[in-house]
Amino acid sequence: MRLNVGYLFNKSIGTSRQIPVNFATLKIDDLSLRDLQSNIKISRTREGLLLQVKVKAEVDTTCGRCLDDFYMPVSSEFEELYQFPSRHREETDLVVPQDGFIDLEPLYREYLFLAIPIKRLCKPDCKGLCTICGAKLNDTTCEHTLADGKPSVIIEGEETV
Repeated sequence: MRLNVGYLFNKSIGTSRQIPVNFATLKIDDLSLRDLQSNIKISRTREGLLLQVKVKAEVDTTCGRCLDDFYMPVSSEFEELYQFPSRHREETDLVVPQDGFIDLEPLYREYLFLAIPIKRLCKPDCKGLCTICGAKLNDTTCEHTLADGKPSVIIEGEETV
């Protein structure tokens, strides 16, 4: 996913462009996405090119309770300045590539990963797995589950609540 920005090199400071980016499905390294919708505003500054990005997508992830795979909606907004090579910069600064094409995949991957919550649930009332036999409690019950769907606890061979 490369963005041609070469036409902005010789434009006046303050020139900007809006670019919509949409993909039905997209795989960036180990990140699988669907329904990616993004809007990029590129502005020519004195130092380089400022990218202002709004992105939303559904990320393929795993539920933290039942371990089922599901797509979770995430969104992010970020800004990155790509400095012109002639500017003094730090080692960590992004530089406008000589060929005029910015690779957006690393940026999208990083910011969408950061947008994924630590506690990922396929649904708010996910029951998870039985701690004893591993049954998926969303789909079934087991002898370790009480009638109300809550797991029972076994202490020294006795079943208690």
